[in-house]
Amino acid sequence: MIWSKTLSTVEYMFIYMFAGIYIIYLVRTFWIAYKLQTTARSVIVKFILRSIYFGLLILGLLGPSFGVTEREAQATGKDIYFAIDVSKSMDANDIEPSRLEKFKFELINNLHILKSNRIGLIIFSSDAFVHSPLTFDQEAIKLFIQRLNSNLIAESGTNLNSAFEIINQKFIKNATSAKKAKVIALITDGEDFGDLNPKNIQEFKRNQINLMVLGVGTREGGKIKTNDGFKKDDNGNEIITRLDAVFLKKLVTSLGGQYFELSQQRNQVIDILKAINNIENRLIDTRMFTVQNNKYYYFLILALVLLVVDILVTVRTIKL
Repeated sequence: MIWSKTLSTVEYMFIYMFAGIYIIYLVRTFWIAYKLQTTARSVIVKFILRSIYFGLLILGLLGPSFGVTEREAQATGKDIYFAIDVSKSMDANDIEPSRLEKFKFELINNLHILKSNRIGLIIFSSDAFVHSPLTFDQEAIKLFIQRLNSNLIAESGTNLNSAFEIINQKFIKNATSAKKAKVIALITDGEDFGDLNPKNIQEFKRNQINLMVLGVGTREGGKIKTNDGFKKDDNGNEIITRLDAVFLKKLVTSLGGQYFELSQQRNQVIDILKAINNIENRLIDTRMFTVQNNKYYYFLILALVLLVVDILVTVRTIKL
């Protein structure tokens, strides 16, 4: 037999109170019987009965367990990758302090919306790689988000194909991915994607990956910050980068996703997080575990039966 807890101060206090009060009662009863020159031995019957059911109540409080039951625990949730554009255009100033910094601020402050889900980060520019693997640890994810900047990938330019290839590797080649709801949140300004590889798009569709796109920037555009001013083209003119919402909406339409926007006038970061959270969870893991069976009620029921017997059965305490 296994006990859920040991005797604590509370249990000891009740035991001492019961013993103290009953000793006083017994001494008084036997003293009266002595004065009356009779016997009070029958009081011992009640003492034994009450001691038994009082002890059973104490044992019930300690949570006695014996025997085990095997139970199944299922974990459900989603695997969510944020695919974040870290090309130089994400440093544009049409959103203060910059497109990337504004997104980072909003995501860190609202990441709690995605509770009970595994989250990972993929960053891409001319190339792509996993910045953080999938994890339930949101505090760790926040640290990785804070470190995002446009210098993480040496070559600038945006190649969405590289991001899609990483996505396919992480979701499709995972043996257990079929059991999970798979979500990609694509964060980008939509510039300079070029032609998307049809094979990547087909794999994306075939594996039922949920796509959410957050377009970051404005249609009016902004200049790209550098250490010595703003980025210029080969002719010395300051480059203006604009949100290509048309391309992103076409991408969403072709892949059956949803489009959101982050600009000076619209802030739909919370909306995209809520949309991700509303996607139906799927089974992540199933495990069997053994549980000790708490049998406190056996002791409680027997104590109540003896209590009823104590109330219904009377004995003559002092025989006259």
